[in-house]
Amino acid sequence: MSEVEKVGGELEKGLHLHHHLGPRRERVMFATLGFTIALALTRGVTTLLHERGAGPNGGLIVGGVHIHHFVFGMFGLLLLAYVWLLLLGSEDKPPRHWFRLTAFAYGVCAALILDEFALWLNLRDVYWQRQGRESVEALAIFAGLLFWAVLIWPFAVAVWRHLRGRPQAPARHASRGD
Repeated sequence: MSEVEKVGGELEKGLHLHHHLGPRRERVMFATLGFTIALALTRGVTTLLHERGAGPNGGLIVGGVHIHHFVFGMFGLLLLAYVWLLLLGSEDKPPRHWFRLTAFAYGVCAALILDEFALWLNLRDVYWQRQGRESVEALAIFAGLLFWAVLIWPFAVAVWRHLRGRPQAPARHASRGD
């Protein structure tokens, strides 16, 4: 088989994430993606509400009580744990897309909870004060982007090779199950 036929065969197969990442690494990547997106959206919405003058109790208020977004993260995490129990107990090998979806949801819930870490650490709302905003925000976003870049590296290399028309290197991670 000529080099051109090999390249053509690789391009026909297409790029598939599971050919470049093992199941565990893929789940971590989806969780990191969910975390990064949710953190960016949460910070964006809360900043917008704060700048528009929503006041210290801006956001969702029920019966005069401000419902913080970490509450949604906690309920989501409880629901997600139950879904995982059902997934792991239903089949020998549940469909991969369910693990991708639940890993992404885990990342979202983790972001909602950890974004208000200062609230549950101090037992008072310091979200817009120095304790609640500095380094945690920068470190969380940086860590999310860094982990995304590190975890997606094998797939990113495959995409780059695909775009440049070069054959893909043989998948090393899929058989190990990492």
